[in-house]
Amino acid sequence: MTVRRIAVRSSVAAAIALGSIVVVAPQAAAETCADGSARIFFSNSEPSCQTGSASYREQTVAKVCSMAGADVVAEATYLNTRKKTVTQRLELSNGRCGRFEIAGQQSATVSVTPN
Repeated sequence: MTVRRIAVRSSVAAAIALGSIVVVAPQAAAETCADGSARIFFSNSEPSCQTGSASYREQTVAKVCSMAGADVVAEATYLNTRKKTVTQRLELSNGRCGRFEIAGQQSATVSVTPN
């Protein structure tokens, strides 16, 4: 087994241990928010459009999409099996979407910067 294969397998195992992060193709981005904003999909409510920065503790963020003209950084925090906080980060632009694991999410922060 080559060193590259070991590194790839270790990276996949680490991603699974932390919870999966999936980046969805650009065409999956929601087209109902204005340019320079983000669309936030919550686990148990209607999606909303956002500009600027916002933190979510009461609502679980399931998916974040960047609209045209926006750079989006989204972070979600979880407790791992050792009761330590783990943060997952998504950096999105050009109409891309990304997903967060819902189970165990304690909070999320989404920051939108027009580009």
